[in-house]
Amino acid sequence: MEHYKTVIIGAGISGLAAAESLHEKNVDYAIFEARDRVGGRIQTDRTGLAPYDLGASWAHDTLTNPLFDTILDKIDVEEKDEYNLYYDDQRPLYFSDIKGPKFFENNKIEQVMHELEKFVELKYFEEIDKEDVPLRDIIHEYISKQKRLLTKEQVLYAPQLARHLELWHGIGWDEMSSKFGLVDNVGRNCLFRNGYDIVINNIVSKLDSNRIFLNSIVKKIDRTKLPIKVEFTNGKVVTCDWIICTVPQSILQLKVPEIGSIEWNPALPTRIQDALSNMSWGKLGKIIFEFEEPWWKHFDTDRFVALAKPDDADKVNDGLPKPWDFPVLVLNLYKIFNVPALLCFTQGKLTEYLERNPDKAWSYMSPILSRLINKDLDEPNDIEQVNPPTNTIVSQWTVDPFSRGSYAACNPNNDPTDLVIQLEKGIQNVRFAGEHTILDGAGAVHGAWMSGRREADHILIKENIIEGTLDEW
Repeated sequence: MEHYKTVIIGAGISGLAAAESLHEKNVDYAIFEARDRVGGRIQTDRTGLAPYDLGASWAHDTLTNPLFDTILDKIDVEEKDEYNLYYDDQRPLYFSDIKGPKFFENNKIEQVMHELEKFVELKYFEEIDKEDVPLRDIIHEYISKQKRLLTKEQVLYAPQLARHLELWHGIGWDEMSSKFGLVDNVGRNCLFRNGYDIVINNIVSKLDSNRIFLNSIVKKIDRTKLPIKVEFTNGKVVTCDWIICTVPQSILQLKVPEIGSIEWNPALPTRIQDALSNMSWGKLGKIIFEFEEPWWKHFDTDRFVALAKPDDADKVNDGLPKPWDFPVLVLNLYKIFNVPALLCFTQGKLTEYLERNPDKAWSYMSPILSRLINKDLDEPNDIEQVNPPTNTIVSQWTVDPFSRGSYAACNPNNDPTDLVIQLEKGIQNVRFAGEHTILDGAGAVHGAWMSGRREADHILIKENIIEGTLDEW
């Protein structure tokens, strides 16, 4: 039976970051990954005209992002930007099925949306015990309070503009926590035009490839005594002194015997199970359409936001998503990559539908994207539909049994802080890492990276390999 000082479960950015720290101190380790590739929820598709990131795309919080700082330091030393960084922080063009940017600007829709967000922020700041309600409900509360000061156009479209938050969290406004829904980035967001997998590959290049085992699905973890025993679905068994478990929150929440689930013996402590039951999961998806040529008329705009129809619009309800039911963020890849392609971000229910039915992607998006054929988006379309794409690439996160979505998200009354506290406490020699186990950088790549290094440091301190103070919750 193979024995390792540390077993790392998962070869995503947090697992690889932990391995890098252990490797630097010559600590015995092995990484076991369920998929046939490394990277986890960082996945760059290189089959098309450009490297498309189907998972993480950006470095967020670039003023306080230590992973981004290491990337910048590397660029400075080598005097070469192998990542091809790009700040896509132009003001986006907003449009709906019948309205365009001039309408939203003339009617001050964006300004009202910002006031709406400030209203939400103040409500929870001034009323500590205020009930956490869905974002949709508190938006309606704002509209009701301010209606006499708002125009009809603002009442209709400011709420829909606020739904851009769905494309951050990956869940609908009807199921999103309003208390934890607002986004406040510390610094601009930076794209990796050469693919985020370069970050992964640079870490892997420093590791011993013989210590990375792919297609290794963990079945059971027996921690009744030391050494800890890890069993795999292929019958393999290894033992270890330490475990760093980096599987996504969604996998920790699974009950056996679902694919990807882990049986814990003894079961995870009640404190962790309760915290897991009080957190939710986002489903952010991506669709890339490649065309023979760029037919849209806004070559110098890098982002568009297609708004959903207002609440009072006529909608057909047969249980299937319809165009304009949900907001869609569109990246202009002609501006960013100089290739004739558009990338659409989807959320929640729409992501689940299109990832399970990728053949429906173009029929769903074509009425939305066809609006971009006009230079003046405030004018009706010249034609109803443009030529179909030559290639379509659809993410598969919700159908991947080892992710089942994108990253942690909050429903009303969820408590992300408690989950972080409980997982960071760990269970003796079982440690947890990942974007769901950290507050600074939660849901982001750099948060996951920091959590992996945090857990490696915990082991190094406990083993008296480095000096340091452990954070005890």
